[in-house]
Amino acid sequence: MLKGITEYWLCVGGANVDVQGVTSARLLPGTSNPGHVQQVAGGVARNVAENLGWLREEVQLFALVGEDADGEWLRQVTAKSGVSTHGMLRTAGKSTGRYLAIRDLDGELYTAVADMKVNEAWTEELVRQAMERLPQAAGLFMDANLPVSVMHAFLEEANRLGKIVAVDPVSVKKAEKWRPFLHGVHVLIASIDEVEILSGQSLHSFNDVEVCAKRLLEQGVRQLMINCGEAGLYLCREAESIWIAAPPAPIREAACDAFAAGILFAQHRTPLLREQAAYGMALAEMSRDKNRPYNLELLMQRKQSFAGKEMQIFERE
Repeated sequence: MLKGITEYWLCVGGANVDVQGVTSARLLPGTSNPGHVQQVAGGVARNVAENLGWLREEVQLFALVGEDADGEWLRQVTAKSGVSTHGMLRTAGKSTGRYLAIRDLDGELYTAVADMKVNEAWTEELVRQAMERLPQAAGLFMDANLPVSVMHAFLEEANRLGKIVAVDPVSVKKAEKWRPFLHGVHVLIASIDEVEILSGQSLHSFNDVEVCAKRLLEQGVRQLMINCGEAGLYLCREAESIWIAAPPAPIREAACDAFAAGILFAQHRTPLLREQAAYGMALAEMSRDKNRPYNLELLMQRKQSFAGKEMQIFERE
């Protein structure tokens, strides 16, 4: 336990090494492409924890890494943000997770391969260690890199303790893992493609998104923040719903994790959905500049800029 800390965000999920290859010209499949390759720290839960850490929030991260150089590097990089990394547990006989992505020169993802076998190594003892941190936590954030049984166990215990539970489906492939466990989720932060998987239906219009979101609320989700790309964001809960304009820079990849961190940061600061989204968009924008720790005064300015705009912009057809 961190000395003197009585409340913190508990983040549980993936921590991995991201290797990104970006072409310097339009990508040509089936051949070698000139460009640059970089290695960065990744994993949705890890990224969210790091962004909260750079916001000077108290954060404890539980994630599995291997007993290898990659795992130690991840621990050191993450600790720089102030995140408590005692829960980044080294797993014997496993390699730290790796995510290999190939992108076009404009940043669009062409293809990716995720090697996350280490996340299958959660044991009852490791779950127990992490759950010991829940009673003093302000809230719990989970991603879908966890085994289904672990996701279920954390959700049940967090609900029993009355904690805020925020979740991220991570990807279209992994989103399906959340379908049986939507009841008890306080905040679901997802892309429109992930929501299609969660709802089991295709979404082609604003009305489709709204109807689908209502069904997810009926299944137990209390609040949804749906990223619909260029069409904007749809935010809803039982007594409130709103469409807001997409920010100038798309919220995708690592910026999605910063957006999620901004939503968590806002939970105890404002009850208004549009204000919470403004925090998320401001942080997603600022995360691209890599200026850390974050300038909280600038964050508030950018948040006010997003929140002050006319945001309910769409007319129904």
